[in-house]
Parts: sequence; C-alpha cells; structure tokens
Amino acid sequence: MELRKIKNPFVVNVLRNFDESIEEVFDAWVDPVNVGGWLFSTPEGENKISEVDPRDGGEVLIGEQRGDEYAKHIGTYHVIDRPNKIVFNYYYEGEGENLSSNVSVDFSEEDVGCLVSVTHEMDAIYSEYEENAKSGWNMIFDGLEKTLK
Repeated sequence: MELRKIKNPFVVNVLRNFDESIEEVFDAWVDPVNVGGWLFSTPEGENKISEVDPRDGGEVLIGEQRGDEYAKHIGTYHVIDRPNKIVFNYYYEGEGENLSSNVSVDFSEEDVGCLVSVTHEMDAIYSEYEENAKSGWNMIFDGLEKTLK
C-alpha cells in the first residue's frame, strides 16, 4: 500500500509525554508481541492478531474482537527511523470504502522521558469525527502507558 496523497486532508495532532526513554517508547510501537494490546485496541476488546514487520515497506495487521464486531487495521510502514520517527498508512477493514489514512509518529527526547506526537491525516469527509479521533488516540496513548509500566 503506497502512502496515499490526500487532497485537502483533515489532520488531527495528539501529544503525550512518557516517563520512559525515547528508545523504549519507540520500540513499543514496533513490538510484535505487545503492540496489539494497545494500538487500535479498546478496553473491552480482545486482541486476535498482531503482525508487525517494522521496516520501510513492511506491513502491520492488528485485529481485535469487539463484541460481535471484528475490527481489523491493515497498513504499511513507510518510515522506520529509530528512535525518531515512524510513518505508516492504514485502513480499517469494514463496511464502506475503506479509505486509508496516513499517520506520522514523532519522538523527541525530553529532560525526563520523551514526547510523542501523532499526526493523523485523513480525508476531509471524516472531519466531523475530530473529537472521536482525538479521543481514540488518547485511548491508544493510555494503553501504551500501561504497556510501558
């Protein structure tokens, strides 16, 4: 899956500080064992599949059972620059058009720990979901914090 050029993108940016080192936090984003427990996961969901090939051009697949719904996120890594940056695109496999969106994750070292900035670029048709998108990324960050502890 190529990095999609999105005309007039709708962009959400979410930041979070972590107490852990920049390397520890970066590595959690590409950890095939634990990433499915927090990335694209919900508190009530059960991870069913986590496949991660953390290299430029590698794929990511995360599937979670959410009650009667099976949520499947499929993507491709375009930049893996440890410990500074990850760029990937993904789409949610479900009903409808399955438009892919682009995600850039930037890591910066702080006096204590690191700062992670997620920039999620998607089609403007999703702009009405801005608060949901921010809430979703904050839920993902919450799950990451629990994983790192």
